[in-house]
Amino acid sequence: MASPLFLPDNMPKFRQLIQPTIDAWKVALQDKYFSLKLFLAPALFFVYSRITQDVGAFVEARKGVRLKDNLLMYFPSADFSVPIFMLLYGSIVFIVLTHLNKPRVILRLIQMHFVVAVVRQLCILMFPLEAPHGIIVLQDVFLENTFYPQDAPLTKDLFFSGHVASIWIYFLCAQIKPVRVYMLFAALLMTFMVLSMRIHYTYDVYGAIVITTIIYFAPTRLRFYYTKVKDRYSYKTANID
Repeated sequence: MASPLFLPDNMPKFRQLIQPTIDAWKVALQDKYFSLKLFLAPALFFVYSRITQDVGAFVEARKGVRLKDNLLMYFPSADFSVPIFMLLYGSIVFIVLTHLNKPRVILRLIQMHFVVAVVRQLCILMFPLEAPHGIIVLQDVFLENTFYPQDAPLTKDLFFSGHVASIWIYFLCAQIKPVRVYMLFAALLMTFMVLSMRIHYTYDVYGAIVITTIIYFAPTRLRFYYTKVKDRYSYKTANID
């Protein structure tokens, strides 16, 4: 019978397996800007979590508008708190493990999570909404002890859906085709579950996908236009000289 991978006899195989990942991170960490961004991330998320608890309490206390959403009637009413928890955090682990040898993808995941979270909080503040009729309060041990207010459940953080946005981030960032296929199905399943619990309107799902996609591609487009303008300016300067 073959020995498990972690036993001493198999340590050389284990080292050979993880060496490309170690080498990739060694190279990436030699870039001081990459290292700075990576190590600043925990501090930024800590500050963000402290702010969002106060913002969440304010949002929950204010009066909002209840939207008409006829599409919700086509979804069954059921509590998917546990499956949502497993799908979300299972997907996080899956995308990280499958891309652990790609440090810049990991950094992009962190950056996307932070930027999308900030934009989402701004949207929540700009669009005061009441939860849909028949909402089943989502139970999430992690969020309840980090980003959510401590003294009451959060039901009015509606536009846009953070759960769907998170899975969509993984879909956009994934560079392995089977992982992208999985994330696409995971996004569809997450959509079904959050709408079945009535913790979001269908508009929140549309917004999550559209806004997250815009945020993902914005840096590329901005760099493209910056390079185009810079080249045009350099060309005109050269002709004047």
